[in-house]
Amino acid sequence: MSGVDWISQLEPWRAAGVLNSSDLQVAASIARRNNLVASDAEVVLAMALAARAPRTGHSCLDLENVKAVVSADIESDDETNASLTALEWPADSQAWATKLAESSVVVVADVLLAADGSLGNNTCPFVLNGSLLYLERYWYYEREVARQLFERVSLTPLDLGEEPQASTDLLASFKLTADQDAAVHAALSHSLSVIVGGPGTGKTRTVGALLALLLSSSTSEGPDALRIALAAPTGKAASRMGEAIEGLAASLRTSGLSGAGDLADRMVTADTKTLHSLLGARPGSTRYRFNAANPLPHNVVIVDETSMVSLPLMAHLLDALNANARIVLVGDPGQLASVDAGSVLGDIASPVVEASDLAVGDEPYEKPAGELSSSITVLRKSHRFAAESSVGRFAKAVRRGNTTEAINVLSEPQPPSESDDAVRLVWHSEQVDGPNGARHVRDAAFAAAVTTRKFAEEGNSSAALEALSSVRILCAHRRGPFGVARWNWQFEDWLAGKGTRLSGFYIGRPLLVTTNDSTNKLHNGDLGVVIRLPDGTNRVAFVIEGEVRDISTARLESVETVHAMTIHKSQGSEFDQIVVVLPPTNSRLATRELLYTAVTRARKTVTIIGSKESLENAINNQIVRSSGLRALLWN
Repeated sequence: MSGVDWISQLEPWRAAGVLNSSDLQVAASIARRNNLVASDAEVVLAMALAARAPRTGHSCLDLENVKAVVSADIESDDETNASLTALEWPADSQAWATKLAESSVVVVADVLLAADGSLGNNTCPFVLNGSLLYLERYWYYEREVARQLFERVSLTPLDLGEEPQASTDLLASFKLTADQDAAVHAALSHSLSVIVGGPGTGKTRTVGALLALLLSSSTSEGPDALRIALAAPTGKAASRMGEAIEGLAASLRTSGLSGAGDLADRMVTADTKTLHSLLGARPGSTRYRFNAANPLPHNVVIVDETSMVSLPLMAHLLDALNANARIVLVGDPGQLASVDAGSVLGDIASPVVEASDLAVGDEPYEKPAGELSSSITVLRKSHRFAAESSVGRFAKAVRRGNTTEAINVLSEPQPPSESDDAVRLVWHSEQVDGPNGARHVRDAAFAAAVTTRKFAEEGNSSAALEALSSVRILCAHRRGPFGVARWNWQFEDWLAGKGTRLSGFYIGRPLLVTTNDSTNKLHNGDLGVVIRLPDGTNRVAFVIEGEVRDISTARLESVETVHAMTIHKSQGSEFDQIVVVLPPTNSRLATRELLYTAVTRARKTVTIIGSKESLENAINNQIVRSSGLRALLWN
């Protein structure tokens, strides 16, 4: 035994918020088991940081950028900033990598690749690939995802026969744009297809048209029937996907096409699940019922909101596909990536998206060279934000990292109101902790809270829920003057008035469900509001399976107040008006992906409250997920 107290050695990194107790225990345990000594301190630090990486969204530790990446992950204050500055990081990343390569706890990737990439005989818990240090299973996940994607590209999909005139008429009934039409035909002709686009570009309409064409091309029963699964990473996203398909099916019924009613019925009965449910997740286990040895019965799998799919989950999904199955990945790589490890959709599609950004309007663009290129279609025309609209131009400038254009758009005079189908953009160029900051938030959002409470007191569940969903305050931080906790408290203080406090399940309290609740058929992210029934009891109203239902407060466990919410939790949701509370100018959590996600949640009005410096900080600060997947796919 080395006798080194590794927990104490790593304590400064825990005190600074970089590592947690679990990271320390993993590194210390491996160091003791392998008799590492004091001269191995940099190896032990790297092990702890590599153990931390998946917990903070990275699939690996990048030795060359570790200090910047780690600092960007932390919601910091002045005390934390001082602790981070005081940490003693290895000065030379190359020397650090050399020391790791020589360690008994690390295997170099080239050695594994020489053994056909097998982990079967590997006894080292970490894999080093250049400057990237992995927990071995995450190195394997990346290689498996890349291998499976390349295999899908080379496969010939199940033959659907020639497209009959009836299918042409069916496709025409969806009134697709050229990009949407191209995406549908790419999905019909490839075993792998990736459909990406910003908000309002018609991703769901494209999926609906594809679903209708697939169903119309096969019988509903027998061995030739297509078995189609619709899936999403969260219960809320899966529910929204199902509702959107139902809406498209309803429109199809009125199209006048022969057999439209039967086809619409088949569309709404398509299997819509979370990915975990689709794969057969087992409580308390990381194993799934469906895998390479027991593949999914479906021969078409369509995944929505793929930007939120983590690296391990994507690896398990691809592993569980039938050999002749089509897979369609749909999402917006400009939004926030999975809260878990990886940025899979971005690694897959960003090179093509970046190429499409160079085109003007709908002009053709040259895709980058690569085996995946022909399988990726970018939807460029937004039906929610016109390309020339202020919000459309602002969102595009943010996604491109163009601070000058973004500030110019915000600085343009705004008319009192735009056309009914346009989203209005308002900017208050001061921080919320300034003298007028709270007033701007109140002016934009408090009336909706008052209206929500009024309808809740009257027991009008539908109206209360509608008012609740009309406005949402979105924050990057959870704590502090710029955070969710402050604004939830502030709204309760305003609602209560002087000398009183609101507590418990008060009338009009907005609630966010924080875990899936199968008993009540609620999903993580669902919104509810406390109402008073005619008998004087308080219950919570939710929209469940398309219907407004009231649930006893005693039956709810994982809920929290949601006058304000984090931008992360808003992903995939829409509100009539959103109020973006920009964090301070030195915030590491403020990024262009966060700002882009926030401003694209609005249906009618975006109000941004924050200084020019805060905006520039957010737009210039891009999320960097340490990953080797993009290099595997595109180099």
